[in-house]
Amino acid sequence: MNRVITMLATALLCCCCVTVHYRPYRFDNGDDYIQDGMYRIVDNRGRIGYADEKGKPVIKPRFAFGFPFKNGKAKVTDKGKSKEATGSRGEYHYWESDEWYYIDKNGNKVE
Repeated sequence: MNRVITMLATALLCCCCVTVHYRPYRFDNGDDYIQDGMYRIVDNRGRIGYADEKGKPVIKPRFAFGFPFKNGKAKVTDKGKSKEATGSRGEYHYWESDEWYYIDKNGNKVE
């Protein structure tokens, strides 16, 4: 009986303590650079979000593609395609979308 209670308590504690961890976006052969106090993070589906200098997620990953913050704004899109740069032999890629927009540091759409 004690063993069952211990197993249930352990399972409950594990479920309650689950935290979501994101990895830094990989850019230029390393982790993304901090720019304008933020850097890009990625979830397990490849969606992009943003974290502050301390690594705390500020904008959870939800964008298909997103550029670094500059002057308080970041250019993002919810859909698009990653394409190989001509002649790069797969080393360089660019993002193509017709639906780019800007967000502020809270994730709100801005003009």
